[in-house]
Amino acid sequence: MKTNVTVRNCPVEFRFQCSRQWEDLTTTGDPLVRHCDRCSNDVYLCTTDEATIAHARAGHCIAREAPDDSERRLGLGRPTDPPEITPTQEAALKWSLRESGIDDSIRKARDAPRCCPQCAFPAPAWRTTCRVCGYEMGRLATPPAD
Repeated sequence: MKTNVTVRNCPVEFRFQCSRQWEDLTTTGDPLVRHCDRCSNDVYLCTTDEATIAHARAGHCIAREAPDDSERRLGLGRPTDPPEITPTQEAALKWSLRESGIDDSIRKARDAPRCCPQCAFPAPAWRTTCRVCGYEMGRLATPPAD
């Protein structure tokens, strides 16, 4: 599957996912850090989940590999029998859902009161299952009102 490194977690005032690509950013002395002239922020290339969590919690702009949607093929019509999902399609869907879970976790990293015990990604108190790894962690009890 073809991938692009996309910029994520830009400051909240932008209210959109950055459309710039890693290759468009200005290089710095660190090969894992580039500078965005548009928003005047450094962007950190995260190659591990741990780096992603750390930079998201710090409020940094980050870059992670993501699937390139231009490769997706669509078939339109009404099949007589539902087509079987190939192992490759199933793996791609699982990977895509995990990436969506990572996006959700890093967007909410600053406000998350806990982390998943299995994969360490941030999770809100109300979530019962980790969106990244699927671990069943239950809800956190609501603290009593004063």
